Amino acid sequence: MFRRKRTPPSKPFIHSEDCRILKADPDVEVPWNYLGDGFWRAECVCTFETFAEPMVDDRVRLDPRNPATARHLGQCEYASETDPAVLRFVLKVKEGADGGYWWVECGSCECGWQVAHYAESVGGLDR
Repeated sequence: MFRRKRTPPSKPFIHSEDCRILKADPDVEVPWNYLGDGFWRAECVCTFETFAEPMVDDRVRLDPRNPATARHLGQCEYASETDPAVLRFVLKVKEGADGGYWWVECGSCECGWQVAHYAESVGGLDR
């Protein structure tokens, strides 16, 4: 699994007005230290600052009209259809009851199935 490169926050560390380090060296820069889970901390003798990276959902959403997720009846004339324009016309997609999935209905065979918004994690690794 690839890990994305962590870059420290671009905002500078702000010392307190009576900081001994800042008085001794006005050009001092306090480094940001990565604590894990998107949290950073910069610390001086006068004070400390924390920074939390914004949460980004990098999971790939599934397409409810993808033929691989379709569950048509066997006799449906659109069971093997792969043309996106035809699928957009035949399939009706609604949000599921709890918001974690779509409810898809075929206008031809009147069959319905659910498609999760995101694929399950692979190999037991959650992102």
